[in-house]
Amino acid sequence: MEKVRPILPNELTIGALKAEELFQNMVLRPIIKMQHDILVYRVKSYFASKKAVFHLMDKKKRVVALESAFKNDNPFKKEIQGMVIGQLNGEEFKQYLQTEKSFNKRIIQMVKNRMIDSVIELSRQ
Repeated sequence: MEKVRPILPNELTIGALKAEELFQNMVLRPIIKMQHDILVYRVKSYFASKKAVFHLMDKKKRVVALESAFKNDNPFKKEIQGMVIGQLNGEEFKQYLQTEKSFNKRIIQMVKNRMIDSVIELSRQ
């Protein structure tokens, strides 16, 4: 089953943007949006594997737990990055490799922010 990447508003892709910002807005953001449900399931699974009762935490503790996971758990971060990078085509992957470290940071930041914005969705069992 092939997913089609969503098209984001033009405001994110016009203007004086650096090549990295353009790649982020035209490629990474649509992939992360397309993978949203899978990323939510993975984050839920992550907390379940840590025996964290995420759904019982208050909102502030959930946000702290998310920030901690995305800051401190390198295998988890690598998995999240792989879920996004795996959706790139050949040309996009070549571009990704040019500034891999920077793009990895951007991926983690965008997914973390998306999960924080989806904290209510994450807290459902």
